[in-house]
Amino acid sequence: MILITTALIFAILVAADLLTKGLICPVLVSDGPMSFIPGIFRFEYTKNTGMAWGWLQGKTLMLTIFTVIACALMIYFIIAKRKTMPTLIRVALTMILAGAVGNLFDRIFLGYVRDFIVFDFWDSFPTFNFADSCVTVGAVLLFIGLVLTKKGREFFRSLDSDDKKKTSAPDGGKDAENETEE
Repeated sequence: MILITTALIFAILVAADLLTKGLICPVLVSDGPMSFIPGIFRFEYTKNTGMAWGWLQGKTLMLTIFTVIACALMIYFIIAKRKTMPTLIRVALTMILAGAVGNLFDRIFLGYVRDFIVFDFWDSFPTFNFADSCVTVGAVLLFIGLVLTKKGREFFRSLDSDDKKKTSAPDGGKDAENETEE
C-alpha cells in the first residue's frame, strides 16, 4: 500500500507539472507575458537549457544523465527503505523525484525545460515551473524530516547502523539480511 500511495502522489505531481506547462506555455508563446498578481508574480515563457540561476546552460545531456541517475537512486531508496522510512521523508523524496521527472521529460523531448513563473518582487530569482517548486518544497521537507524530527533522525542513524552491520558481519551481512527477510 505504501508504494501505491507513493506512486499515486508521484503521478499526480508529474501530471500537474506537465499539465501546467502544456496549458500555460502555448498561451505565453502566442500572447506574451501575463501579469498574474501585479507586483508579486507574472507568467513569462522561458526556455531553460541549464539549471536555476543560469548554471550549466547548454549542458542538457549532462543534466539529463545526472537526473536519470539521481531518479534511479531515489526510486531504489524509496523502495528499499519503504518499511522503515518515515512518511514525511518519503513524501519529500517523492516530491523531489516528481519534479526531477517533470523537468527530465522536457529535457528529453524538447531539449530544454519550460519555465514560466517569475517573481516581480525579486529580480534575481530565476524563472521556474511547478516541477522546480516540487523539488524545492521536497528539499525543505527532507531537511525538516531528517533534521528536525525524532523519527527522521532515528531513520538517518539507522541507515548508518545498517551499513555497519553489513560490513562488519563475517559473511558480508548476508545472514543479517536473510534474518530480516524471514
